[in-house]
Parts: sequence; C-alpha cells; structure tokens
Amino acid sequence: MANNDQGYDPFEPGHSTPEFEQFARENQKYRKASHARGGASAQKRTSSAGARSRSAVAGNAGSRSGSRSAGSRSGSPRAAASAGRGGSPSSGSAGRHASRGASKTLPQTRAADSRKTAGRTAAPMQKAPSRSSRPVSSQPPLQAPDPQPVLARAHSKAHNVVGILVCVLLAIALEVFGYNFQFFYSMTYPDAGSYLVNGAQPSQVGTITLDSSSSSFEITGLNSTVRSIHFTPVLSDAAGAAKATDSKIQVVISLADEGNANYYANPAVSVDPADPATTYISLDPAGKCHSIKVNMTNLKDIGAVQVSGISLNQKVPFDFDPLRAGSVLAILLVLFALRPASGLYSRVRDSRLTSHRILLVVLVVVQCVVVLALVLSNSHYVSLTQTPSYENQFQYQKLAVALTQGHLYLNDVPSDALQAMANPYDTQARAAQGVPYLWDHAYFHGKYYVYFGILPCLVFYVPWLLVTHTGFPTWLGIAICDCVYAAGLMYLLSAVCRRWFPRTSIGVLVVLDVMLFVAGGGIILARTPSMYFMPEAMSLALVSWGLGLWVSGTSRGYIERGKIVLGALLIALTMASRPQMVLSAVFGLVLFWPFLRDSKGDRGARRDVMGAFKVAMVPFVLVAVAVLAYNAARFGSPFDFGANYNLTTNDMTHRGFHLDRIPFGLYAYLFQPPVFGSQFPFLRQAYLDPAYQGITIYEPMFGGYFFLYPMALAVLGIVIGRVRAQLKEKRLLPLFVALVCVAFALCIFDLQGAGILMRYVCDFGLFFALAGAIVFLALLQVKSEKRLTKDWTTQFSAIGSRGAVAAAGEGAETVSVYRISLYFMFATLVLMVIMNVMLWNAFGMY
Repeated sequence: MANNDQGYDPFEPGHSTPEFEQFARENQKYRKASHARGGASAQKRTSSAGARSRSAVAGNAGSRSGSRSAGSRSGSPRAAASAGRGGSPSSGSAGRHASRGASKTLPQTRAADSRKTAGRTAAPMQKAPSRSSRPVSSQPPLQAPDPQPVLARAHSKAHNVVGILVCVLLAIALEVFGYNFQFFYSMTYPDAGSYLVNGAQPSQVGTITLDSSSSSFEITGLNSTVRSIHFTPVLSDAAGAAKATDSKIQVVISLADEGNANYYANPAVSVDPADPATTYISLDPAGKCHSIKVNMTNLKDIGAVQVSGISLNQKVPFDFDPLRAGSVLAILLVLFALRPASGLYSRVRDSRLTSHRILLVVLVVVQCVVVLALVLSNSHYVSLTQTPSYENQFQYQKLAVALTQGHLYLNDVPSDALQAMANPYDTQARAAQGVPYLWDHAYFHGKYYVYFGILPCLVFYVPWLLVTHTGFPTWLGIAICDCVYAAGLMYLLSAVCRRWFPRTSIGVLVVLDVMLFVAGGGIILARTPSMYFMPEAMSLALVSWGLGLWVSGTSRGYIERGKIVLGALLIALTMASRPQMVLSAVFGLVLFWPFLRDSKGDRGARRDVMGAFKVAMVPFVLVAVAVLAYNAARFGSPFDFGANYNLTTNDMTHRGFHLDRIPFGLYAYLFQPPVFGSQFPFLRQAYLDPAYQGITIYEPMFGGYFFLYPMALAVLGIVIGRVRAQLKEKRLLPLFVALVCVAFALCIFDLQGAGILMRYVCDFGLFFALAGAIVFLALLQVKSEKRLTKDWTTQFSAIGSRGAVAAAGEGAETVSVYRISLYFMFATLVLMVIMNVMLWNAFGMY
C-alpha cells in the first residue's frame, strides 16, 4: 500500500508501509547477492530478514492498522498523519492537520527521520556495523565477490549491442532491398522497341502540356513486352496546387494488348511530382502491349502539368534515402528498447534521479519535434491562404478583426437572397435557389458569427493581429497546443503513478505516455492542422494539465488550494474553447469526495474542505458568466452557443436528439472493423450503411476507436479480480468508472450534435485511453529487479477479490499475469504504430 502523503518519494528509506518493506527486502537481497560475506552472524541476519519478509506478506491484509502504527513509531510524521490510501484524506481534523504540519517540517527532519527509522522499520536495509565495532574474533573472513552478477551484466550488455546491430542491419536491408525493390526488378526489363507518343517519335515530343481540357497522352505503334512506364511531371503552379490539394496527380492508365483489342482501364495510382520514385509505374498487360493511354484525372484541382521524358521499360534508379532509413531505424531502436525483456521494466521510476527526469523531458521534447515535423508536412494547410473557396478556414482570423473593431459579428455581409429566405438553414433550398452564402459560418438575424469557442482567438489570433497586423497561422497554434498537450500528458501520468502506482517502471511509463498521446488524438491533430481542430487542440492541452494539477493537488492527504484552483481554471476555460469538454470537471468531484466523506463529524475539517471546494468553484463561475454573457450578446440567450445556426450540409436547428442514432453512432465510432486493401497504405475507408431513417452526418471513417487504438481495450481488464481489488484498495474504482462514462457521454454528445467525424475522436479518446492506462498500471507494478526472461515466472503475491494477500510459496510458480500484461501492452504499442502509420497516409490531406 503506497503511503498517502506523496510529498516525498515513496521509496525513500525511513517511510514504512508493508508494501515498501517487502519491496525493500527483495531489492536488498539482489543488491547484497554479489557482496555476501561468510559467518554465522551474517547468515542469522539474512534468515531473520527472510522470516520478516514472509511474515509481512502473509499478514499484510490483516494488520494494516498495525503497520500504520509501526510507521508512526518509526519516526515518520507523514506515515502517522496519513491514514487513508492513495492520497485520500485522513479521518478527522487531527490526522489532516498532522499531515499538513508534517509536510511543512519534512525538509528539516527528513534526514533525521530516515536515520532513526532505518533500523526499526526496514531491518534488511540496516547499515551494517563497522569492522572496528565488532570483536576481532567474530569478524568473518573477506570473500571474493560473486562473479555471477558480473557475468549477467556483461551478457546483458553484449545482448544489447547485438540487438542494436540487428536493428541497424534490418533498417539498411529494408532500405536497400525493400524500398529499392524496383531497382533490382527493373534490371530484368527487356527493350521496349520503337513506339510513338501522340503520333510522334519520343525524341521529337519534348514537353507535353496537360490541363483539365486535355488531360491525357497516348503511346501507340507498340508490339512488344511492356513492364513499366515512366514520365516526369512538373506542376505549372506548384504553390497553388499545394494550397488546393496535396499536390499529387491521380493517374489512370488504360491498355490495349494481345488479349484486349480495346482499351481497358487499370486502377488509379498517385504520382507525386516531388517524389521521382512514384513516376515509375509497373504495368502487366495481357501478352504484348499495342497501345497505352495515360489520363490525369484531377488537373482541374491542381492546374496544368508539364510532362516530359516519357519512356517504357526504363531502369529504375537506385534511391537510398537517409531520412527514411533513419526514421525506420529510430522506430526499430525504440521498439527494441521497449521490448518486454528490456531492463527498463525492472527499474522503478524515481523522481530523485536526474537521469530519470532527463529521460522524461527528452521524451516530451522528441514528441514536440515529431509534432512540428508532422504539422509542417501537410503543405495544404501550412500554405493555405484566404480565398473564396477556403473562407471557412479563416473564421478565427476574421473574428479577431471584428473584436479589435469592437463588435462580435463578422464583417462579411450576408447576401440579400440569404436574408430573404424563410429558412436559410435548409441546405437543399439554398442549393436549388442558388443562394450565395459562407460555408460553415453561423448565420443569425442577418449577421455572420463564429460558433467555435472564442478562447483560441483571444490567446493567439488577437495578440498576433495587434502586433503584426496579419492573420495568425492556424497550423502554428495547433502545433503549440499539441506540444503543450504532450507535456501535460506526461505531467498527468507522472502524477497518477506517483500517487497510486509508485512502483511503476520507466519502461511502462514511457510506453503508456506514447500510447496516451497517440490514442488521445495527438497524431490526428498534427495530421490535419485546420481551423476545425484548433478548439479541440486547445481543450486537450487544458484538460491534460488541469487533471494533472488536480491529481497532484490532492495527493498529500490534504487539498493544495493553489494547484486545485489553477487546475479548475484550466478545466473551466474549456467552456470557451470546446464546451463539451467541461464534462471532465466530473473528475474533480471524484477526487474531492473522499475529503468530504472523511471529514464527517469534524466541523473544523469539514469547514476547511468546503472552503477549498468553494475556492475551486470560483474559476468555473467566472468563466461561465463570461461565456454565457458572450452567448447572450450574440444570440439572445446565454445557453445558445450558436452551433445550430451553422450553414452546413443539414438544418441543424431542427436536427434534434434521437435515441435511434446512438446504436449506429457508437458502432461507427468505437466498434467498426477497419477495411484493408492490397495497396499501400492498405487501410481503406470503411463503408457506413446506417439503417437509421433520418439525417445522420458522417465523413470518411477508417475503423472504430478500439481497432485503431487497441490500448483502450485494456479497460476490459476491469473484469480481472486482481485489477478490481487493487482499484478498490486504492480508491480508484470511482475514477475509472467516471473515465469510461465521460468517454461514452462525449461520444454520444458528438454523434447527436454533429455527426460521425474522424476528428471527434479527439473529444473522447483521451478518457478511454486513461482508463486503459490505469488497468495497465494496476497489472504492471514492479515486484523485483529481475528482468523478464524466457524462463521467468511471476513470484509475487496474488490479491484476492476481497483484497486479502496470500503469499506464494518459496518454490511456487504463479500464473504470470505480469508477463501476459507486459506482452499485451507491447503488442498494442506495435499495433498502434502500424495502424497509425497506415491511417496517416490513408487519412490524406484532411
């Protein structure tokens, strides 16, 4: 049982709990194995320590109160002050005030307490008497250190070196023989012989200009084996194409051959003018080829294309891409470092160690670098400029201009035809009458408004406009929020581990942090840095830090008002960004309830708890008043956020709430199996076929949440008795249930209020992922420093349904729940990497 007061590191000697004592004894045996000394006295100490270890395990459940008393007698004021578990408040004001006083005096007394308690509460960690204090006759002879640990460490280092070399060789082999397969295969291509391009010899053709009116060229005069075609496309307006699309050319190749006198079309392929490898297209005609027609189908979107260098059966050049090879190597090295047998899973995270702090900081920095690189890779949104086709992407920029001019409506003037419509929200009527309007803008009483939360505009767009007199680039705001989100998740996860799971290993912490970021929508935000993602990115950043502050501020056995108020302010601000995310405030009530319950019967303690609660409510009241006033000034009602006035694909003012939408919506969001194809990126859009007889809006989906982010499947681990017992013991079960309920509630709110859209995963995904992370943490607490090996079996106590602890026998082998859980976590990490690489490419520009 972790000590309640987490103002100190729970593994610091001198702070006694039954679990700490057991863990300390196990660690001490491993540390002393290589420095054993002979002698009857040493054997006696070892025997005594082993007896105490077994006694502590067997009596853990039945002697918790005694353990606390022992902790109090050991001189640790924190152990005496904190009687609840997992950071819950002590019963009564005396325990609470003692805990607070202990935390204030700890820096001056920690060393003394540690020295005083080292001999009474953790006997195996006693400092051995010096040689000068022993009788000369009783001093045992010195023995040479046991060579086995040294050999084991040497073997481990050699194994790591071999593993790294294998990763390097595999990355090189994949780059040379995998990505360059066509280079070797094209060596077998025969000579194509003579042919004509648009009726002329290839040497006389030069450059062909193709556009939307003339989008194809033809190769004739063939009667030979054709294995590939090559041409070099150059966009006439590369910058314009990047703004309008992803700059890739969609090419359909039709063939006439020995088996087909008339042209037959092959599947479309994408040709990237910036990637020469894509300009070599393999062909497999039926027998000898007679003619080829190449049609470029999307020139209306990307503009004219200059085509040159048309040739058949061209040898593909060898292309070694260091960046690509380095990226593959980095992924392989990360997976090798986090493999189940890694030593990272036997090293408990210790916040006192500088190396551990640096490792976590480096992880966050790497995540931020990846986010920035991914955001910049989307040339469409990075280079997007305000044009009539993309007015909807610049609503925040226009709102910033309006705010600096002193009004809340946009400067855009609705057309007379729109103002004259009886129902301007009727999409079909607008189209039938040819009414001009601004797409996805909120229209109300003859004015255009922005129905998205105002907070991003106040934080980024208005200050930028005042300083630079230009519009703030939305992609930069999303990159900043996504990086803050990554740092907030690390802070939140560290706070959860420090409070409830102090024996979490470095490996588990790193893996869960990465999976939380991915499953919580961090990659989706970076993939599509559009205006629509801006409120979600800011809300996720606010929620991650807000929840982290709340967990940290209630971990010492009393409420730290500074952290609680700051966390409340961050959560409350979601009302001004993504209003539905304020539902995360439920977790504040879950964390606050134990304090209120344990203060029952003590007026002083109840007054202090209620005082902290009232102070925490102040940010919610202030932000709510401001947001409601903003709503009333725009739409005449404080509770009208304006989303229903959106000029979009359907009349949202009459959309309503219908229970029949929920089953199909939950299936599409959570349980829709992904659809795979035969071409990279293999992941295909899932066909949604609702039976719902009404309006259901949905965009391209690529599978349900639990298939794309399988770490969330760990929530099913709640059926395991061991997990339920640990969560109950740590008083975490209400928080787990709240996470799952909030996730489902947000999912239902989104499918009812807007529809089924891929970006809404960012609203509820974090909470499913956090619930899964809690289950992993409950199953993967470090029990010994021994690494996981092929013959390793779990040798830790099994917790029953009532929390009783039954120690395994000295030679007994228990079912390796730890091994299964660790392999499952690593497998979900690998699967999530694969699925999200495919999703990144399949999701495309949007």
